[in-house]
Amino acid sequence: MVQIYKVFTKYQSFYEVFTKYYVEIMKVIDNQIDINFKKLIFLLEKLDLEFPIAELSRKTGYSESTISPYLKGKVKPSAKFLQSILNNFNVNLDDFTEKNEVETDLILKQSKDLGVPYYDIDFTASFLTIENNSQLKPNSYINHPFFAGCDYVVRASGQSMAKVISHGDAIGLIKVDNWREFFPFGEIYAIVTKDDQRMIKVITKGETDDTYTLISKPTESKKDEFPTQQIKRSSILSIFRVQASSHLF
Repeated sequence: MVQIYKVFTKYQSFYEVFTKYYVEIMKVIDNQIDINFKKLIFLLEKLDLEFPIAELSRKTGYSESTISPYLKGKVKPSAKFLQSILNNFNVNLDDFTEKNEVETDLILKQSKDLGVPYYDIDFTASFLTIENNSQLKPNSYINHPFFAGCDYVVRASGQSMAKVISHGDAIGLIKVDNWREFFPFGEIYAIVTKDDQRMIKVITKGETDDTYTLISKPTESKKDEFPTQQIKRSSILSIFRVQASSHLF
């Protein structure tokens, strides 16, 4: 039997899965970690899915909006959901032992103070390499109250939001999983479109029901270069709330 949960620094496969869900995993760590959550992490390691949320949804029939909080530790996974994974992926929990539980607890708790994964890449140029590559390791971790609760920290570039975010600033991002249903207008978001465009804008209500309005915040001397724009909702792939911006590096 392959021993998966050993020393944190030695077993890269678990480290990669753990890093991908690190920030939200930290939110469920207290004196006791839910047993179903441990089993879910164990199954993710065994399955090694390239796009876990989409592939789990396709196979189990659960919606992505239901699965995402499970994988991020926001909601405790149900026994029915775990059973659906076992049935549809032809895997089992026979090798999930008490020893795995103890070692999983140890790994998570020892890593509690690492911080938020920081990737030294420009959001507008390279962000999808983070979203699509679970093997990519962060350059470092940031343990700072500005970025508490963020999924990632990356760099911003350009002048369109210069009043609030300077070129080269570090920005903390929190993925908005249910943005198609609701998200607050008037805040700053990082947007990824289906044709691989990436931008940081304030989002407000659109001129029509199928659009959003994108507002830039440039300096006065640049405001004519960045007019308000409309974007079709159907063209958006994902949205991240910009939690914080800080010139720390």
